[in-house]
Amino acid sequence: MAQFEVIRDIGDTIKEILKDSFETNGFTTVHISTEKPKKDNIKNLPTVNAYLYHVSFAPNYRERSENLVSEYTEDGGIIEFYKAAPVYFYAHLIINVWGNTPSEENLLMGLAIKTLLDIPMVTGEKLVGNAFYPDDQLNIYPNLQADYNDTLSFWRSLNEEVRPSMYYHIKFRIESDRVSRPIRRVLGKDFAVDRKP
Repeated sequence: MAQFEVIRDIGDTIKEILKDSFETNGFTTVHISTEKPKKDNIKNLPTVNAYLYHVSFAPNYRERSENLVSEYTEDGGIIEFYKAAPVYFYAHLIINVWGNTPSEENLLMGLAIKTLLDIPMVTGEKLVGNAFYPDDQLNIYPNLQADYNDTLSFWRSLNEEVRPSMYYHIKFRIESDRVSRPIRRVLGKDFAVDRKP
């Protein structure tokens, strides 16, 4: 497992979720992209684009304390050690659509929004890639603070025309590989009494 791949795997996961939804609803010719949303990168129309434009620490970030972890060894014993706590992040996505007509773009945007509303949490087999732990879950939140000014700024920074866009952030964690040496617990003591006459 290479957990540093998690950000890439989040993009692949969102891409697969959108692809499955569009195909299920009969849109078999819609392309799903995670590339930078520029005309040069959009090879086919119509396209729904889910672009990761920013990664940030989760707002509730605090100093990381070590946690006591217990694991079973191959011979059935228990080994304990301290491990640095995970760090939580937000992956910020912009969902945008590229269609042949404004009407087509509105239709595609509607289905993209409905898809992410219907799947606010991604777990288990829907997680794509090898960077996830078995108990991982991705929470998909709409970014309620984003407004039209953010949209204008985003598209101007790419020298592109303003397009229909929605903003989301996805909470994920990165686990630390930093661990202490195994802890040895005292499970019992033997005492001997030497009685001298």
